[in-house]
Amino acid sequence: MNITIVGSGNSGCAHAFCLAKAGHRVSILKTSHAMHDENFEMLKRQNGIYGIDNTQPDCNKILVSLDCITRDPEEAFKNAEIVFVLTQSLQHKKVAEYIAPYIQGIKAICIVPGNMGSVYFRRLLPLDVIVAEGESTVIDARISEPGTVNILFRNVRNLIACNPASDNEKGLRIFNSLFPTYCGCRSNIVESAMHNPNLVVHTIGTIMSASRIEYSGGEFWLYREGFSPSIWNLIRDLDKEKNRVIETYGGVACDYIECCKFRNEEDLGKEAKEVFDEYSANGSPKGPATIHNRYITEDVPNGLCLLESLAYQKNIPTPVTTSLINIASSLLRTDLRAEARTLSSMNMTDDELKQMIGTVYCADKFNNGSYMRSDSHGGGGNMLIINAIYISGYAA
Repeated sequence: MNITIVGSGNSGCAHAFCLAKAGHRVSILKTSHAMHDENFEMLKRQNGIYGIDNTQPDCNKILVSLDCITRDPEEAFKNAEIVFVLTQSLQHKKVAEYIAPYIQGIKAICIVPGNMGSVYFRRLLPLDVIVAEGESTVIDARISEPGTVNILFRNVRNLIACNPASDNEKGLRIFNSLFPTYCGCRSNIVESAMHNPNLVVHTIGTIMSASRIEYSGGEFWLYREGFSPSIWNLIRDLDKEKNRVIETYGGVACDYIECCKFRNEEDLGKEAKEVFDEYSANGSPKGPATIHNRYITEDVPNGLCLLESLAYQKNIPTPVTTSLINIASSLLRTDLRAEARTLSSMNMTDDELKQMIGTVYCADKFNNGSYMRSDSHGGGGNMLIINAIYISGYAA
């Protein structure tokens, strides 16, 4: 299959390596000069990408060829059938406007992480193009040196959500054929965005570890150091706010730690905290080295601020979410709400949101947490799983 990857950072390179190694014809489009320029130039000189896959018994460094490595969108999308957008979510609107004229004839596009960024692409693409978003990448990886990506961890299961939700079944079959870990669908894009794990662990872990990060001089491991018992109390309180929003918009609630187990562990009988600790010790990346990092600069405005906005629309109190945004803004001496992704900044109307999530919901006012819900589209609210066991509470 002809696949174009938008983005040449850690995730873009990891996807390109794995898909090319599997026999697909893969192109990479770089859309900015913000970072990873040296890596991009090395990819061009090599006409491919080296990979070291720590998840495989034989983890020797190997080179796979890429069809096209370019900054020219016309060249990158010349034969594209499937597109993965793997840039920072802060750039979704700009990327959508930039590439939309060149991808009108593709079959499907997946934006990862989504954070409801599929909205920008859906508005610009024909209705027969499947627009999906993922809550997290299927692969954890880091560029170890220019031209080389190191695969650190592969998820066992991943879920997507299509926009609109009525396309869930079609979209899942396409992306499951490329990465079998895409095994099911979230009810809608709100549920998918709120179940992005970075909204919880990146934000809380980094904000609450700010002094340790600055003191460590680059020797900091978030997943190993950042989550003490008191921090887990804070995570549980943020989960409560997040889950109330998810349920209000027609989705299925699940705590962060249980979603972590669903993504990362074959044996769903294991204790969730044990799964997290194993990932922290064996699969998690080092860092962040500074608080001026995407764990705050992306995951607060496009994660926590989006959560706050969705909650505000339905009169749901979010004291923990709001406090974290305020503290993060103070730490960075910047207003993280100013450029945040919100229903207002996306110019999202209630009718458009209802159409996209596939559910008619009546929850403008809470009454002891209750709400009314009825499905209006074939995909809304229905769980679809391929090659996976559905465990109530782990996926929706």
